[in-house]
Amino acid sequence: MAFEYSRLQEWEFLAAVASRSGCALLLDVNNVYVSSQNLGQDAARFIDSLPLGSVREIHVAGHARNGAVLIDDHGSQVCEPVWALYRRAIARFGAVPTLVEWDNNIPALEVLVTEARRADSILGEVRGLAA
Repeated sequence: MAFEYSRLQEWEFLAAVASRSGCALLLDVNNVYVSSQNLGQDAARFIDSLPLGSVREIHVAGHARNGAVLIDDHGSQVCEPVWALYRRAIARFGAVPTLVEWDNNIPALEVLVTEARRADSILGEVRGLAA
């Protein structure tokens, strides 16, 4: 959902809040992806538009599809496009703490560990590229 009369994109609003208040941001990459798909926005532009140094934590999660709409339900594995956006965010903001959110349809511990290892692997890849 988006407000019909908004003058700012969400990333512009968040950048202004972070800049004016000095607060840090928690970047939920899955929310960025879900919103971009539902509203026809550019998820990469969202990440690229946030101020450097503003993101201090990142969340990734799975989502569900209900017809043409994606729902951020934290009930499945992180999909490849979200991992790609996570890679972009880590490349931009550095090695910030990351949380894999999984609140519904909780799987076996091995599945959760695999998701956490995937985040660690991406962090290692990006740090290796930057070295």
